Amino acid sequence: MDRKTSILDESAIYSKIDQTGFGERIFGLPDQCGIAWEKGLSVNIPNNFKKVENVVVSGVGGSAIGGELLSDLSHLIGGVPVTVCRDYELPRFVGRKSLVIVSSYSGNTGETISAFNYAKEYGAKILALTAGGQLENIAISHGVPVVKIDYVGEPRTALGYSFITPLAILRNLNLLEHSSDLVYEAIETMRLLSMKLMPAVPTVDNPAKELATLIKDKLIIIYGGGILSGVARRWKTQFNENAKSWAVLELFPEAGHNAIAGIKWPKSISKNTCGVILNTWSLRPRLKTRYRVIKELLIETGSDCRVVDGIGYGALSQMLSIVVFGDFVSYYLAILNGENPAPVPPLDHLKNLLEGLH
Repeated sequence: MDRKTSILDESAIYSKIDQTGFGERIFGLPDQCGIAWEKGLSVNIPNNFKKVENVVVSGVGGSAIGGELLSDLSHLIGGVPVTVCRDYELPRFVGRKSLVIVSSYSGNTGETISAFNYAKEYGAKILALTAGGQLENIAISHGVPVVKIDYVGEPRTALGYSFITPLAILRNLNLLEHSSDLVYEAIETMRLLSMKLMPAVPTVDNPAKELATLIKDKLIIIYGGGILSGVARRWKTQFNENAKSWAVLELFPEAGHNAIAGIKWPKSISKNTCGVILNTWSLRPRLKTRYRVIKELLIETGSDCRVVDGIGYGALSQMLSIVVFGDFVSYYLAILNGENPAPVPPLDHLKNLLEGLH
């Protein structure tokens, strides 16, 4: 076993690099999802919120990814259309028959606060999902329901609240159908998978450590599609923020019309690239064919390639099991890179520059 592999089996390395216990917050996602589901079911929402025709989740970064997963799931099971808005302005179709979920963990995100104001202007029904900050104060002052996130951590580690809580709320509003049984099945699937991926499990028996070792010092390209589109973005952004690593996102079917033609040159990049293909039983045959082709092309160009399959019975289990696996991989890659996974200095620098700008 080489040094890159064995270092992940040295227990002392984790507290040395991960100085804030970020790993524990990653490992706690299954339990968080259970709490988030119960919280969403208990939220008291005005009756007229049931009369909406579309839902827009406004957020950026870690607060937006939950909306993207919600959109993918709702599309699969035939629920209300869910759109994610990562901008200062809401789409112009938003109106009185829209529900806008303004999601900001900190409550101080400029894009989300701006979107709140547009939602008021357009006459939409609004729900605020936040741990506090300006958003909570503004929402209360306008009589807008606030769902308080009682959790301390980074926005990207609060995925249970940004995804599962809105899922429960939409279920209660009869805007989509999703049983508690499928939620708890997903949580149990996540929990069992996590046990197999923990730091105490040696690399030879730990596929998350093995994949992290493979992609060390490589350009990472994440391929997804269908219900795994948002999951693929989650993988990409977790590598960016946790491991401070380059990662590229390619979504099918669109990637089958352009990206697959652009992996031949330069050879130096192809040979230092790893493609990670996210797969689930629910993908259409045409999408699976595209997956097969990109795998063949990556191998032909000399790139490494891995397929990650979802596990569990329901679609939610398939999605969240792959999320969990990706979170672990990004954490182990951070350790291999010698990077504290919690802080994100470039993001903080940009936010400081943006303060006071309009």
